[in-house]
Amino acid sequence: MSEKRKWLILSYRVPAEPSTLRVRVWRTLKSIGAFYLQQSVCVLPLTSDIQGKATQLQNLISDNHGEVILLEVEQFSGITEEQMVASFNQQREVEYKEFIESCNVFLEEIKKETSIGNFSYHEVEENEVELVRLKRWHRKILNRDFFQTNYTTESQNKLDECVASLEHFTQQVYEEEGNKEGELM
Repeated sequence: MSEKRKWLILSYRVPAEPSTLRVRVWRTLKSIGAFYLQQSVCVLPLTSDIQGKATQLQNLISDNHGEVILLEVEQFSGITEEQMVASFNQQREVEYKEFIESCNVFLEEIKKETSIGNFSYHEVEENEVELVRLKRWHRKILNRDFFQTNYTTESQNKLDECVASLEHFTQQVYEEEGNKEGELM
């Protein structure tokens, strides 16, 4: 066991209606990377950011007639903590694999458009929108990647490859469009 971690356990119960509260709590917890131990009981590594978001959730649940308990845990047994870290990493790895696959689709699209010579400003705009989506998605995964999975570096490299590919494609479009715009009719 190398470093001592602190953990936050959040247990909650919300009224059945309106269901929007239950969905909002669940979505918020998933978005910050919570690992569910069982229904309505989840664990997170304790950081100042997580503590702040958990406090906001606690207030939201309480304000809507729910029950919530926040527990700070200083120590799990050694194997339990290792299992906990592995569970968090497993969740992130699933996300990273999906992200990397989307990057591969992006790269294939650029390759296809290049091979057929479809060098248009419209294609640049389309791909810029997709690249922004990929960057945003990657940032969200990184924010939940508390323990640096095996895919952390690979996903960054794949995103960098997408950026470079779009830059190269955009340069080709500018060269093509510039030549067409400079021609006299």
